[in-house]
Parts: sequence; structure tokens; C-alpha cells
Amino acid sequence: MSIDQAGLHTLLSTLQPKTNLAALKERRDNLWQKLNQQATNPSASQSDTKQIVAELSAADQQLQQATYNEVNRKLEIERCKREAEAAKKLREKEKKLAKHERVLYNASMNKLFSAIGNLSQYQALSGTGAVAPGAPGSGLPDKASEIDRDLKESVQFGIAAAEVARRRKHTQQKLAIEEARQNQTAETPLYTKTKKKKKSLNIII
Repeated sequence: MSIDQAGLHTLLSTLQPKTNLAALKERRDNLWQKLNQQATNPSASQSDTKQIVAELSAADQQLQQATYNEVNRKLEIERCKREAEAAKKLREKEKKLAKHERVLYNASMNKLFSAIGNLSQYQALSGTGAVAPGAPGSGLPDKASEIDRDLKESVQFGIAAAEVARRRKHTQQKLAIEEARQNQTAETPLYTKTKKKKKSLNIII
């Protein structure tokens, strides 16, 4: 079963331990508690206090980084969802335009075939010589008018079909851009920048 980029990020976030932030907050709170106890303990050594302060500083940095990653993850999921929705709308629009284009093209061809049929009838009537062209009951003026009308409508439908085709091509180009953007997102590891930033932290456990 295929999965889109937004679904992948959502799945990964579900599989990841949700206790990460909670554990960091708990550790930070415990360090604050120990620091307060040190402050009220006359026998507490200065070195122990400095160690707790250093650990508390590292815990703060870890908590800030974890919070940043969590916010960034949520924003990334929302962005992927927006891109997927935009691509979906473009695909639906392209399908509708393609269907409309076929309808107009078929209408244009039908009118053209109608004009050819009327032209054949016109030639047959004018070639018999039984009735003079233009005489009452000959039907030639009506056929000539039908031929002219069919040709004009065929051209109009053809122009409309070409305009819809132009819009469909433009939609296809936009869709290709959206899909390329989604593929690029899928190939880019999440938190690439934040991982580099995490490596620079001096964490004391």
C-alpha cells in the first residue's frame, strides 16, 4: 500500500516515543528541585551546586531543541498535507478539462461531418437538373445555409476545444511542479538542519 509524504510523517510521529518531551520536562523539574534543595542545605558543596547548574543548563537546551523539533515536525506535516491537497485539486481540474475538451472536439467534428453530409446532398440535388438551383422546392438554399451554419459552428467548437486544451496543458505544468516538489520533500530527510544543530550542543547527562 502506497503512502504519501504527509502520511509518512504522521506514521513516524506515531511510532516515535511520545514521552520524549515529558521525560525532558520531568528531568528539568527534578534538577530545579535538587537546585532548590541545595540552596536551602547549609552543608551543600559548591561543586555539587555547579554540577546541578551545568546539568540544568544542558537539560534546558535539550528541552528547547526537542520543542523546536516537535513544532517543526507539525509544520512539516501540515505543509505536506497542503501540497498533497493542491496536487489533488489540480489532478481533478485536469480531468475535468480533458473531459470538456473531448466534448468540444467531438462537437466540432460532428458539425464538420454534418457539413460534409449536407454538401453531398447539395451536390446531388444540384447535379440532377430536375429542379433549377434556387427554384421553389429545390431545397438548395436551405442546404447551403445548413452547410454554412455547420462549418461556422464546427470552427467555434474547435476554437473552444483549443482554449480548453491550453488551460489543461497549463494545469498539467502546475501539477508537474507540485509533484516534483512533493518528490523533493520525500527525498529530503526531516530535521536535517536541526540534527546538525543538535550535534553542536554540549549535553551533560
